[in-house]
Amino acid sequence: MAFALAGLCVAVYAALARALRPTHAIHAGLKQLAANDLSTRLPSFDLAELSAISEVFNTLAQKLSATLAERNALTRKLIAVQDEERRHLARELHDEFGQSLTAIAAQAAAAAHTAERECPPLLEECRGISRMTAGMMETLRGALVRLRPPDIEELGLILSLESLVASWNGFEKGRTRFEIAIIGKVDDLPPSVCASLYRIAQEAITNAAKHAQARRVQLRLEAGHADTVLSVEDDGEAIGGSLQPKPGMGLLGMQERIISLGGTLRFERRAAGGARLVATVPNRGTEP
Repeated sequence: MAFALAGLCVAVYAALARALRPTHAIHAGLKQLAANDLSTRLPSFDLAELSAISEVFNTLAQKLSATLAERNALTRKLIAVQDEERRHLARELHDEFGQSLTAIAAQAAAAAHTAERECPPLLEECRGISRMTAGMMETLRGALVRLRPPDIEELGLILSLESLVASWNGFEKGRTRFEIAIIGKVDDLPPSVCASLYRIAQEAITNAAKHAQARRVQLRLEAGHADTVLSVEDDGEAIGGSLQPKPGMGLLGMQERIISLGGTLRFERRAAGGARLVATVPNRGTEP
C-alpha cells in the first residue's frame, strides 16, 4: 500500500511538473519584456489555459513593439523639425543681431576716434562700449555654433567632432583641456546616427565646461561591429558631477535622440571624481 501511494505521489508530481514546465518559459518571457526586449515571443503550449496566455503575451508584445516604433518615428520627425528651427534661428541671429553688433562696434570705434581728438574724457566710455560689443559678439558666435552644427554629411563626423573639441580648447585657453579619441569606421555610420552623436557630444561637452570645475574633459567614440559607443567624461567635482542628469542640462533632448535610434543613455559617477556619460546606439540607425 505504501509503495502504491508513493508511486502515485511520484506520478502526480511528474504530471504537475510536466504541466507547469511552460510557466518557466512564461516567466522568462515576462522578464525579457520588462527589460524592453519587445522581440520576445512565447511558443504555443499544450495546456489550453497556458496557450491562451501565450497568445495574449505575443499580441501585447507585438502591439508594444509597433507603438514604440511609431513613437520613435515621431520623435525623429520632431527632432528634425527642432534642428531646422535651430538653423533658422541661427540665420536670423547672424543676419539681424550679428549685423547690429557689427554696426555698434563700428560706431563705437568712430566715437572713440572722435573722442580722442575732441573729448578725451569720453574715450574710456567709448572703449567700454567696444569691449562690451566684442564680448556680445563672442557670445553670439558660441550660440551660433551650438544652434547650427557643421554640415556633418559633408565634413564627416570625425572632422566635426575634432572641430568641436578644438573650438572648446580655444575658448577655454588652457583652463580646461579637451581631448578626443575616435576608434573604428565612424564615418560609415548612417547620417541619422552621426547627427545625433554630434548633438549629444556637443551637449555633454557644454555641460562639462559650464557646470564642472574640471581640468580635463575627454570625448571617446568607438564604432564596433553592431553598436557605436560615445562617452564623455570629466574630472570635475566628485559631488554633483557636471554630467549628472539635472534639469535644464539637455538631458531630455539627449535621451530622445538616443531612444529614437534604439539606443541607451546612462550616467556614471567616477570614483576619482567627476562623471561619465555613455551613449550607445545601433550602427544601423533609423532614418527619419
